[in-house]
Order: sequence, then structure tokens, then C-alpha cells
Amino acid sequence: DANIQRLVPENISMISSTGMVEENILLTHGHVMPSENFSHVDKIIMGHVHPVFFQEDSVLNGQRVWVTMITEKQNIFPNKTGDIEITIIPSFNRYFYATHKKQYKKSISPIIERIKHVSSTKIITLDGTIIGDESMIDQVL
Repeated sequence: DANIQRLVPENISMISSTGMVEENILLTHGHVMPSENFSHVDKIIMGHVHPVFFQEDSVLNGQRVWVTMITEKQNIFPNKTGDIEITIIPSFNRYFYATHKKQYKKSISPIIERIKHVSSTKIITLDGTIIGDESMIDQVL
């Protein structure tokens, strides 16, 4: 995020927003497409979108959630085959996150925008309860 380096303590190292790889996992902010240099990964963990569950008649309406989905790797890395798991993390700030469902259709993440089909999805509350699947993606992203 813009100017975040001003908030980071001196003993913390910042990395590029394009991300870093730890074993077979790409950790990235999520606002840019990952480089083909990262195409060997099997998992992407990203933020930027920060999913929130919206269903007016639910006691969970407005709650931050995790989203984990499996899609074809080719959606993200055109020259690769197989599946890739993408986990989207909720906002860690309990005071600053979406409180109303977005009114636009396009995702704010090019990674999410490229996904045309998911083979499976889990929507998970902060306490670890699975509350949804791929049929509910529109309620959180």
C-alpha cells in the first residue's frame, strides 16, 4: 500500500509488492499480476481484495472472511498447466474494511479478474468455520 514504508519499524525489512516465494508459495499483495518467474509455485497467498461476507439475512453479514480457491494454473500463468491454490486473506484491521457490498463488477485484483472458473472454494470465518463454497464467491469478492 502507498507509503506504508513510513509506518514500518526500522528493524523490519520490506520486500517488493510483486511478492516473495517461500518454498512453493507466492506471498504477494495482489494488486499486480505475478511474474512468470513465479510460475513454479503451487499456492498464492494474497491480500488487496480483503473479502467480507455479505448476506443481509445472516448474522455473519459484514464479517471478514478468508477465501481459498483452486483454479487452473493457466489462468494466472498462461504457459503452465495443473491447478493452483489461491488464498485471499481478510483485512487484519478490525476497524478498516468494507462495510457495504461493492456495486461494481470488476475485481480490484488482476489475479482474481483472470480466474474464469474455480474447481473448489472454501469461504472461512475468522474463527475457522467453513460457511460457503464456490457458489457464494459473489457474496465475498
